[in-house]
Amino acid sequence: MGRVSRAEWRWAAAFAAVTAVILTFPYLLAYSSQDGDWRFSGFLFGAEDGNSYIADMRMGAEGAWLFRIPYTSEPQNGALIYLPYLLLGKLAGGTAMHVQLVALFHLARIAAGIAMLLAVYRFLSTFLESIPLRRWGLAAAAFGGGFGWILLARSAYPLEFASPEAFGFLSLFGLPHLAAARALLLLALAWFIEPAPATESKRRGFRIGLALALCWLFQPIAVAVAWAVMAVTIGGMFLRSRWLRKGAADSGRAALIRALAAVALSLPPMLYSAISFTVDPVLRQWSAQNTLPSPPLWEYVLSYGVLLLPALAGAILAWREDDRWLLPIGWMAVFPLLIRLPFTVQRRLADGFWMALIVLALFWVERKLAGRARNAAFVIGMALMLPAAVLFLGGAMLRSASPSEPVFLRVEAVRALAWLDANIDSGAVVLSGFDAGNALPAYADLRSFIGHGPETLHAGEKQILADAVLDGARTDAERLAALQQTGAAYVLVGPAELPGTGAGIPGCELVYREGGWEVWKVVDD
Repeated sequence: MGRVSRAEWRWAAAFAAVTAVILTFPYLLAYSSQDGDWRFSGFLFGAEDGNSYIADMRMGAEGAWLFRIPYTSEPQNGALIYLPYLLLGKLAGGTAMHVQLVALFHLARIAAGIAMLLAVYRFLSTFLESIPLRRWGLAAAAFGGGFGWILLARSAYPLEFASPEAFGFLSLFGLPHLAAARALLLLALAWFIEPAPATESKRRGFRIGLALALCWLFQPIAVAVAWAVMAVTIGGMFLRSRWLRKGAADSGRAALIRALAAVALSLPPMLYSAISFTVDPVLRQWSAQNTLPSPPLWEYVLSYGVLLLPALAGAILAWREDDRWLLPIGWMAVFPLLIRLPFTVQRRLADGFWMALIVLALFWVERKLAGRARNAAFVIGMALMLPAAVLFLGGAMLRSASPSEPVFLRVEAVRALAWLDANIDSGAVVLSGFDAGNALPAYADLRSFIGHGPETLHAGEKQILADAVLDGARTDAERLAALQQTGAAYVLVGPAELPGTGAGIPGCELVYREGGWEVWKVVDD
């Protein structure tokens, strides 16, 4: 197990390259849809978060090495967060900064996606002997989903469309940091579970720890998932050895040595994150606001429904096999607990679980089906798993061909943001409507007073202040008092706010007006 021939690697690399081309085409179509009125933001889904990634890259391009939230006005110390985006931004410079940053983002998306699919194939090869089954598993990892799309009939958003952790398609389509984290998570777990001589356990453990330390750079939660999976796997090894008289205690001890070495290397960065988000008041508040609760368990059952029963059957069969199979079995056992831990982003703890279902389901197919029955399982399985990805990709294509906000921005808005970038000191706080505030740091080296749900601290209170400043029906004294509380140096007014602002912004002077956009500079008393 674990051996992959050169021919297999070539096939997997070709599959990954074709997948990258398929998932890049909608973005190219969106760029071709730009005209005299619209400019593509660079994102076909999750534009609010997409703008924040570009803003992080812009910080790196401007020389930052520590992350500071660009969507809040509070003073910040900075922290070692989102470092890959900061580093990626350092490759950009000169003019057309936004275009460069978006291009770099998508190059990173392609590279991370290819790396993820190759790591998926490596993970599959650790468990499956059949090359056709490995290839089928790779396709399921890239494009597979479940029955969650049925919820669209109720105008509800299924897991396949909302949770990149639950499957793989969304990470490949638009979230390079999550794709890179998935690649490192799967590599670490494959190295962990593969047998190794006792003398190599510590060295193998340090290799696993290095992978997890790198994983921390992209998605720290994935490191916690790896720890949990390794822990339950080791527990299963000792359980089988002691009580069921199956397996060897030596394998459990060797796995424990590997895990301890891996944790020793990956624990320091995790402690840094834990301390930073506990001690730093800005990060602590951001963490408190950044809530991603897991949906009800029945939604997971619905979305994982295509593979759930064959995976359970595979787990029953695999329990009689060697210790390697305790990893996906243990993952299945601990998953319901992980997604219910009292944690603000508990949904993230589903990361990678889709792969456990795939390998166990395919193990059942490998042992129980052959010939026409196996071929039929392939066809029926993919037919059931593809609708979610096809529907999501179809929606993205429609958005690509039909410019509208927030996927596209009006040309006048882009010009106003470009003026701000060229004429205002870096780091100045700009008050605006929420949508303009979300785009602002992606196009200018400035901070938004409001503009991102989790990243704007105390967003509700700030929205009230912003509304007061932009409300021409209030008295000048009320508006000026609200403006002074914001600490903003400039006010950006767009077509959505302009009709209600009245004659102007009290305490400010007009410095820009074009295409329905105005910039007001706060005048010192």
